[in-house]
Amino acid sequence: MAYWIDSHAHLAFDEFKDDFDAYIQRALDANVKRMMCVCLNVKELKRGYELKEKYPFIDLAVGYYPLDIPKITEQDWKDLEEAVKDDRVLAVGEIGLDYFWDTSYNDLQKECFIRQIELANSVNKPIIVHTRDAHEDAYEILATHTPIKGGIMHCFSGGLEMAKKLAPLGMYFALGGPLTYRNSTEGKDVVKGMPLSTILIETDCPSLPPEAHAGEQSETSYVHYPGECVVELTGLDIQTVQNQMIENYEKLFGPISNKA
Repeated sequence: MAYWIDSHAHLAFDEFKDDFDAYIQRALDANVKRMMCVCLNVKELKRGYELKEKYPFIDLAVGYYPLDIPKITEQDWKDLEEAVKDDRVLAVGEIGLDYFWDTSYNDLQKECFIRQIELANSVNKPIIVHTRDAHEDAYEILATHTPIKGGIMHCFSGGLEMAKKLAPLGMYFALGGPLTYRNSTEGKDVVKGMPLSTILIETDCPSLPPEAHAGEQSETSYVHYPGECVVELTGLDIQTVQNQMIENYEKLFGPISNKA
């Protein structure tokens, strides 16, 4: 049976510690059968291992978020290098560039982005990329330090023309809550203008709720909202969209049947 996949969820965040079983049950009830738990450091990854032990359908990624880069030590880098060797870790991320809040350490962000791409390449794993107000620089880095296993442009907001440039580098485009807002145009253009074979959906929970839950804390069970938006924009039926996204996810992370 077809189902939804949440390709980006921060399940190891403290927001979800209370009554996690009920949280997961709501996701399962909403036909979400796979979810990528994105960990922003090795400490979060330890929580991720605990979650995966109980819920094998949770996948794991770990990487250093660009806004955290100034406080990362060399010991942290050594810890990450060891962590990504674990077979339970399917991707390095979320990594990337964020110029929205502070541009004083852009060069350091670039260096660390490259370092983590090279780390992903060394263990033959895809990447998950966060980019805000930095799409051109991110593209230049990805074009010159191409991830050999490809990756996901998380919460992609770079527009259709940038998507066309990134796709040949093996990048997929994940769209979440913002896609569902009536005034959202760039994300909708990407869905309509790019092959469905390059599209994934996500929640980025607890952030970025869909319009139907604006102002609330987002959660994995809401991933059907951007999914249904993709259905509407493409004119395809739900199962076709779901099956294509399962195929896309498996191309990046391997057969799901081997991970459960």
